[in-house]
Amino acid sequence: MPQDNRLPVIALGYCSKCGMQLAEDAYFCHRCGYKTALGVQTGVYSPYENVSEAFVRMGKEMEKVFSTAAREVEKALDVARKNIEEAAGRTPKMCPGCGERNAWDSRFCYRCGKPLS
Repeated sequence: MPQDNRLPVIALGYCSKCGMQLAEDAYFCHRCGYKTALGVQTGVYSPYENVSEAFVRMGKEMEKVFSTAAREVEKALDVARKNIEEAAGRTPKMCPGCGERNAWDSRFCYRCGKPLS
């Protein structure tokens, strides 16, 4: 019995980005790496998409961390400011009208303009 040495027939398509001829079952173009229509239909992820999604998630987590750190730094600065003002004998003047904190040497409230005692 003779052996069949013919190569299998592969249906071909074309890359929509670079025009390279592709096997019909290709998910990505072997020349430019562009995802084929079949790759999109089946939801195949490219390594780039996985990395991109990871960076997006990491960015969101970093934003949360930096927001928390910023609030903590602001609290620490407020405590330090109060400690320095008290140590220097320069406590802020509180406005009797609106309750706003004013510099220790203010004579009028910067927010409402009322005289400070």
